[in-house]
Amino acid sequence: MTNEVPRDVSETASAEVDVTIFVCTNCREATDSEARPGIGLIEALRQAAEGKPLAVKPVTCLANCDKSPSAAFNHRTGWSYVFGHLSTDNVDDIVTGAMMLAEDERGFLPLRGRPMCLRGKGMTARIPPFHHHEDMPS
Repeated sequence: MTNEVPRDVSETASAEVDVTIFVCTNCREATDSEARPGIGLIEALRQAAEGKPLAVKPVTCLANCDKSPSAAFNHRTGWSYVFGHLSTDNVDDIVTGAMMLAEDERGFLPLRGRPMCLRGKGMTARIPPFHHHEDMPS
């Protein structure tokens, strides 16, 4: 496995992207290891997301090191989510979850039907969109 971040050669225009999947490229399998599992995850996700309203992008760090490798979903007008303990074995589930988020009219990732790797201990954070004021004092 290479430690070089693969170049994004997708033809998906940014206007067609509903959800961006950010994958940490800094996480390592062990402190002394050079292997960066996020690199392989990016490559596999880009192949699996081809033709879908999804983009897959590298990010240097998601500050979720205890749950590496990590990925985040960012809906262009909705909620964002951070997940950990992922691997290339989870690629189909990650794409399924990202599509669930993309297809939800509220920009929310419903719990019902969400793949197991994106639930419970796999989910680190749910972040409201910038325009979310429901919980703000008036």
